[in-house]
Amino acid sequence: MNEIFIYTPKITPRISYIFDLIFNQFLGITKVSITSDLYAFSQTTNTAKINYSRSFITDIPHFFPSQLLLETGIHQLNPTFKKQDALMAAFFHVPAPNNQNTSFPFDPFALAFYLVSRYEEYLDFPADKFGRFSASNSQAYQNNFLQQPLVNLWALRIKELLEKKYPKLQFDCPKYQYTPSYDIDHAYAFLHKGWLRQSASFGKNVAKLDLETLSLQLKTWFRLQKDPYDTFKYLETLDRKYQLKPIYFWLLGDYGTYDKNIHYNNRHFQQLIQTNVQKYPIGIHPSFGSNQNQDIVDKEIHRLEKITRQSIKKSRQHFLILKLPETYQRLVNLGIQEDYSMGYAQHLGFRASIATPFYWYNLETEKKTELQIFPFQLMDVTFNTYLKRSPKDVLEEARPVIQNTKAVGGHLISIWHNSSLCEAWQWKNWRTAYETLIEIAVL
Repeated sequence: MNEIFIYTPKITPRISYIFDLIFNQFLGITKVSITSDLYAFSQTTNTAKINYSRSFITDIPHFFPSQLLLETGIHQLNPTFKKQDALMAAFFHVPAPNNQNTSFPFDPFALAFYLVSRYEEYLDFPADKFGRFSASNSQAYQNNFLQQPLVNLWALRIKELLEKKYPKLQFDCPKYQYTPSYDIDHAYAFLHKGWLRQSASFGKNVAKLDLETLSLQLKTWFRLQKDPYDTFKYLETLDRKYQLKPIYFWLLGDYGTYDKNIHYNNRHFQQLIQTNVQKYPIGIHPSFGSNQNQDIVDKEIHRLEKITRQSIKKSRQHFLILKLPETYQRLVNLGIQEDYSMGYAQHLGFRASIATPFYWYNLETEKKTELQIFPFQLMDVTFNTYLKRSPKDVLEEARPVIQNTKAVGGHLISIWHNSSLCEAWQWKNWRTAYETLIEIAVL
């Protein structure tokens, strides 16, 4: 038996979305049927059943619905989070009557929808200097479950309940996997940037008496060493050693304050991309300057498509600039099918409290979209820049997140930059830290 029949008096887009996510996409139940016909529900036999209503039905697992999945629109919500069976749960202040024996004393489907839809990010919030929603603003951070994939954990609790009630019900949950990913913000530190940029950079380094950078710059110019950021061969050795299948995201924006990659027309840069795309899946890394303009993102996608002669379907925002629903709606409009921006720059963990890919639900239109979101959990800049951790501290910080992802059969995704593996400046000794992280991730 690999089907489940669900009764609810009102079938809404939110209910259809979250039941598909929990039962089909995560628990692997092939057939998920929802009905508002109580008679048809009661007459159906030989199948697993769930009652998602405020009425009691004898001998059927009962989940008392809060209002969240029954309504439309975006409202100011302040759910109360507290421990329930060692996990955090959200109570939306619609308790079931005391005489009704519900399976859980809260609505796990409303909890999952609230977290996965990123409902709190549609509301007003104090943005950081880049306009981003910070981890510290989130319910997950404030209630100490940012490093737990809470949606997956409660889904597994539902699975346990159903296994006891319906021993013949079959599940096909996803298996753990690890995908490294790389953002190429600066393909090279010194080469192929044009003499004007390099002369200006050299002059600044002289004025600051930055001897380390001057030495590296001169050695690179005179071909006494490789460019420090040219770590692509090193990354290939990691792929062979650990049998990795990474994704590369390329920044092709026009030059700006936060967009300083090689010019997209530079033949050396194009050759680098063309060599890379023969071996690895790639995506666009929409520039900082494209954040408010769909036409600029479109232009950058077409640049990458022209260089690679491939249709580009993957994306990750530069600086992780993600504003809902505008950012994702632009990607949908441009035919992007997968986005890898769902995570925080400031902290490790699960921004959407889920460790598996999911489809974006647009709260403004109340529609599930075809844009699949691949959350990431770990990033080099988080360790070094935001958390101020040394390389030897990386594993201690990363291990709980990796273990929690493995425990639910999740998809662990890390972000690293070719530039952070240069073994220079603030990135000395970070190669060892990264390899140690990979070793734990692939075990």
